[in-house]
Amino acid sequence: MEGPSLLLASEQLQPLLHHKVKKVSGNTKIDKERLLKKEVLSIFSHGKYLYFQFDTFALRVHFMLFGSFEATINKTKVTGDYPRRERPIRLGLEFKIGEVLMYNCSLRFIEEANAIEKCDFSIDTLSRDWDEKKAYKKLLEEPPSLEIGDVLLDQTIFMGVGNIIKNEVLYLCKVLPTTKLSELSPYKLKKIIRSIRTYVFQFYEWRKKFELRKNYKVYRQKVCKSCEGPVIRKKTGLRDRMSYFCEKCQK
Repeated sequence: MEGPSLLLASEQLQPLLHHKVKKVSGNTKIDKERLLKKEVLSIFSHGKYLYFQFDTFALRVHFMLFGSFEATINKTKVTGDYPRRERPIRLGLEFKIGEVLMYNCSLRFIEEANAIEKCDFSIDTLSRDWDEKKAYKKLLEEPPSLEIGDVLLDQTIFMGVGNIIKNEVLYLCKVLPTTKLSELSPYKLKKIIRSIRTYVFQFYEWRKKFELRKNYKVYRQKVCKSCEGPVIRKKTGLRDRMSYFCEKCQK
């Protein structure tokens, strides 16, 4: 799950604030019983992390590559179009007004009474504190031989950016994911940074309306929507992540 989905999740779960955990379930190996009878004091996202803040600690959730969650509040499923299928629950939290079921995720307790203060939002592409100049400076400090497709997934520079955003932004900027940093002009680098900032909020709005998939330009597409040529699908870079690109439109 990428940053915009986690920001939306934090908003969807706000009705759980000041409610106590009545029951826990799931196959997680963390001490889930610790959550019983604890009141949720805040819920927020930070890049690809979702936080549940309790009294003296927070629960941090990372949905990694294939994680997801379902939430029902006041008998209404607030998570809309997340696919519903039979799979093991990693952690389930039951409240008086509903429940949250989390799958394929990494869970960690953060021993802080106010975990949000420890989060650096200047690198979070969805935050009001996002610092574009800081991102550009960090790009200039990276090895010139690195591929831009790898760099965009670096969470210390572009927190919240995942593979969908990487592919879509590079397509919109007409840059191949295999392009080395040394091959990109300052103008092009700044354009990519600005495009990321714009796209993450478009992603958020589409996700909220359950219209994200129909707005993909290149991700998981077979034909380029600009030239109608083939979309190449292959793993690229040191991260070995799947890239989708048009060799004609992205030069």
